[in-house]
Amino acid sequence: MVCESCQENEATVHITTGSGLNKTERYLCEACANKSFSNQFANFPDDSVNIHQLLQSLSAQQPAGMKQKRHCDTCGSTIETILKNGKFGCADCYGTFSGKSNEIITKVQLYQTEHVGKVPEKSSAYLKVKKEIEKLREKLTELVEQQEFEEAAVVRDQIKSLEAGDDNGEG
Repeated sequence: MVCESCQENEATVHITTGSGLNKTERYLCEACANKSFSNQFANFPDDSVNIHQLLQSLSAQQPAGMKQKRHCDTCGSTIETILKNGKFGCADCYGTFSGKSNEIITKVQLYQTEHVGKVPEKSSAYLKVKKEIEKLREKLTELVEQQEFEEAAVVRDQIKSLEAGDDNGEG
């Protein structure tokens, strides 16, 4: 592969900057790579390198598209810490991450959007009947839209029967 800078020598140095969508890669020969590095660190006197200056220089080269992570002003939580811990850091997190809160909650709950926990024994039969009625009502609506009135009448009767038994149980 030919050097991207001088277009003459063979590229022996691979330089990667950024990450994700902001990732850039350059393939340079050794001479062009040395020139590139010497230009970046020209403000360092002689060969002594001040680590503080080096870090400032590198952070100044941060791509413009990258921005700092948003965090809660009250507790300092970020989206990443919330997902890692499985809970919001404080009550203000809901407001801070309001645009992402539904997404966060869904991920924390392993993409379950419906409660699947335990139900009190007294209520389980009632809730089972109620769910069955909801399913039958959806089926009834579909059958009416498809103009299958005979089947719709059967489903309607099933709903009435369940509702009559349901009312007797709750009375």
